[in-house]
Amino acid sequence: MSAQFFIHLAFLLAAILLTFVWTQSPVLSAFTLQLVAILIILYFLNRFWQKKKFGVTMAIDGLIFTLVSLLLVAETGGLDSPLFFILYILLFGLALLYEPLITLLFSLALSFFFYPQIENIANLVQIIGLLLIMPIALFFGRQYLKLLEEEQKIRILEIKKKSLEKEVTHQESKTLLWLNLSFKDHLSKILDISSNMLADLSHLTERQREGLKEIRHSAKRLLKLGDKLKEEIEG
Repeated sequence: MSAQFFIHLAFLLAAILLTFVWTQSPVLSAFTLQLVAILIILYFLNRFWQKKKFGVTMAIDGLIFTLVSLLLVAETGGLDSPLFFILYILLFGLALLYEPLITLLFSLALSFFFYPQIENIANLVQIIGLLLIMPIALFFGRQYLKLLEEEQKIRILEIKKKSLEKEVTHQESKTLLWLNLSFKDHLSKILDISSNMLADLSHLTERQREGLKEIRHSAKRLLKLGDKLKEEIEG
């Protein structure tokens, strides 16, 4: 396990511990709403300052969201809180951010955190719900990550496609330039020279005359093929 794993896990467990200490203190619990407001402000400041440090931002975001969720639930009745569903949403969010084992351990820690508050069957169902929601959260988390990976692959393919299109356009431009200059000029010179030599056949043998005619015929054919290739590229 990496150091990042233990850092993220420590942040989340620290959030549970801090919530427990805060809610157990009559003096501190009177300022819960103020603390929640401060945490929300810290969240936006963190997003602004740590734009490029994704790992650090993710850890701090997880800590802030966990603290806010636990404080709101703890201060509004704990297991009987009408806001208890926030914890289910929190587990889904953590499943997207962290490794499965971190989310599983956090879910178990939450169960222990709320265990002393069990007074009836409904409370027990809430605790069991935290454990049962984990497989679902992990499943959707993995599906979401797979979707992100596929989207990333598509983006990479699109970038490669654009790069190849630019390369093809560049090669077409070079080919057209070569056809218009080097290829056409050299063939024209060959045709001119062969025409001049064929104009005076007296000093040429029959074999030489046939060779020159073949050269002239091939040059004309290449020139036509070059013009056809040029039309296809421009078209």
